[in-house]
Amino acid sequence: MRKLLIASLALFGLFGQAAPVISEEVAAAAPNAAFVGDAKVVAIYGNSYTHYNNNLNTRLRDLTRSLLPNNAKGYSYRGLSISSARLGWHLPNLRFQNEQKHWDAVIFQGNSIEQIHQKPEARAYFTESATEMARIAHDAGSSVVYFMTWARKANPEQTEALARAYVEIAEKTGGYVAPVGLAFARAMQEHPEIELYFVDGKHPSLEGTYLAACVFFATLYIQSPVGGDVPIGSDMSKETAAKLQAIAWETVQAFRNTL
Repeated sequence: MRKLLIASLALFGLFGQAAPVISEEVAAAAPNAAFVGDAKVVAIYGNSYTHYNNNLNTRLRDLTRSLLPNNAKGYSYRGLSISSARLGWHLPNLRFQNEQKHWDAVIFQGNSIEQIHQKPEARAYFTESATEMARIAHDAGSSVVYFMTWARKANPEQTEALARAYVEIAEKTGGYVAPVGLAFARAMQEHPEIELYFVDGKHPSLEGTYLAACVFFATLYIQSPVGGDVPIGSDMSKETAAKLQAIAWETVQAFRNTL
């Protein structure tokens, strides 16, 4: 696994390029920098990758209530998903939600592999959408965090390409990156007994969603998810949860230490 992780992180020689001019309060110093600011009110824009298994926002909420002081009183998470959506489909949602309340952080998840699609126009649409959405979010005073998606089960080589794509767009737009895809790859290497995928080999199993939630917890709160509750209403064992928590924390630390 070390070789895979190092190979993936070696791609990030592109770290250190000039960041766009954005308010220091919300701009990321680098895609893998430690998150700065509040993350109490969070919106997650995605598709079925986020709404499977009772939605990523629910699993993240479960973790924060078990790990943050006062059961995370005052913290809230809203999941906004459109089935099969590409990121740009959420532009109207983003504008509308910004009219309703202030968001400390917004999470953007592209359509599985649109960032590395073989059609240039698909990749361009992702870049254009992310750039415009990040501008809108930053203008509203929200930090931007990109959801690095995972490779399809049958195509593990997609991990590195997806990682590069998310790091590049984060650098272009002043966003952070939550390295979920790298955590998937690491978990599959170290704990092949844990099934992270739904039967279609694309969508997440409950374990996959929980791993993603653990990565976001570690990214947003700069704190280990180890010791957090298992997903509420599930039969996931504490042993499995502990393995996924550890993978998430180790991955985020390794990703951050590439600075």
